[in-house]
Amino acid sequence: MEADEYADYIFALNNYMTALEAEGVSLGYTVVANLSDAVTVPTGALRGIIANMAIEVAADYGGIVSESLTVAAINGMKTMRLIGQIITPSRYPGTLPRGSGNSDGSNRNESFFYSDGEAAILAETTGAIGLEAST
Repeated sequence: MEADEYADYIFALNNYMTALEAEGVSLGYTVVANLSDAVTVPTGALRGIIANMAIEVAADYGGIVSESLTVAAINGMKTMRLIGQIITPSRYPGTLPRGSGNSDGSNRNESFFYSDGEAAILAETTGAIGLEAST
């Protein structure tokens, strides 16, 4: 490969990884400038990046996208999404009643509403809601 082909590939890689980040797949990638820069992603994501980049630049280098490469890219994308998905615990808003069966049976004065976590809910940006450890 020529120097300009390497530069084109690095440009395509940086664009691809930036697009993944914008889609919510956060792999910790830092932009690379040349071939000696380290690719900063989890090892489990490498196969997916390689297969998807092969498809991404196949036309530029006269490559053929085989069925096995397509399958590898699909499976790699699934793995990258699993690795790069950030799940934050959610909370019930303070205005939501707890309902029956949610008391400890004592006659103490206890709240019939969940503690106020509305600010945390409104600040959630990932769009992903996961199970809390206490459920």
